[in-house]
Amino acid sequence: MKTISNRVLLAIFVVLAAVVAVVLIYDNRKGERSFRSELFVIDSAQVTSIAIYPKGENEKKILLARSGNVWDVHIEDQTYSADTTFIRSLLQTVTDLVPERVAALGSSSWNEFQVSDSTGTHVVVSQGEDPSADFWVGKISFSQQPQASAYGRNQNPSVKSHIRVEGDDKVYLVDGFLSMMFPEQVSRYRERTICRFDKDLPTTLTFSYPGDSSFIMTKSNGSWLINGVPADSAAMENYLRSLSSTMGNEFAPDDLQPIYGYRLTIEGMNMPVIEVQGAIDTALKTYMVHSGVNPTSVFISTNPSVFNRIFVTFASLISTDR
Repeated sequence: MKTISNRVLLAIFVVLAAVVAVVLIYDNRKGERSFRSELFVIDSAQVTSIAIYPKGENEKKILLARSGNVWDVHIEDQTYSADTTFIRSLLQTVTDLVPERVAALGSSSWNEFQVSDSTGTHVVVSQGEDPSADFWVGKISFSQQPQASAYGRNQNPSVKSHIRVEGDDKVYLVDGFLSMMFPEQVSRYRERTICRFDKDLPTTLTFSYPGDSSFIMTKSNGSWLINGVPADSAAMENYLRSLSSTMGNEFAPDDLQPIYGYRLTIEGMNMPVIEVQGAIDTALKTYMVHSGVNPTSVFISTNPSVFNRIFVTFASLISTDR
């Protein structure tokens, strides 16, 4: 009787194992059939807006909107010029997203992978009124990938992101640090340009400073003169190269109203007039810069490097050979 019972138990075990195997194979095949080969179909040239809803109930919607070739950042009732280069990179990242595998099948894992409505960053990319991509950016995963080299095997870090697409309960794993492309700080999307021009185009630079320290620089027959005195050619070359690609760092609060005492006007052939203003708050030891190239932004810093890079002194550019 004991032998028969053992045989029966063995038979039951075999049958159950077979059933489990069939179910797993079916689920795997079902998953393969429903696995997305691509997440979105986007024509980046037709995208008109990108809405970012940072995680957290008190976070405010960030809207990137395009008009022609110009992008702006909108948050509540404030509008700023956007960093077009960053937005193009952002759109390219979304367009290139390819699911590597399914990390979870249902909503029970959304919180774990930080892709629920409250734990993930919600992003909607639209072409006109139609969303082209609607998804949540979630948890980042790091791992070490061994790679052979001439000196042995190196451990290269691999960064993956979890993502959930609207209308799909699955959580997908994609390559890259996706949350870096959708930061919660509005400043990360803003244009940081103060000056941008071809350094060979300016012909007149007018410096208006407090007191009697103002001066004018003019270009004549390929050489620069400062109030009629020859400028140092190497110093001028370095100054114009630096000035022509000046960027700001920290943005001043919107309610700040600087009293500008410094002004630089740049004029030249085949280029728009550029006016840059500067202010110094001696009590707070801060330096502020505002440019017509980026009129929605005032830059502020306790470091005078950007300020001094723009508002140079007469003596720093004058030729020592005169």
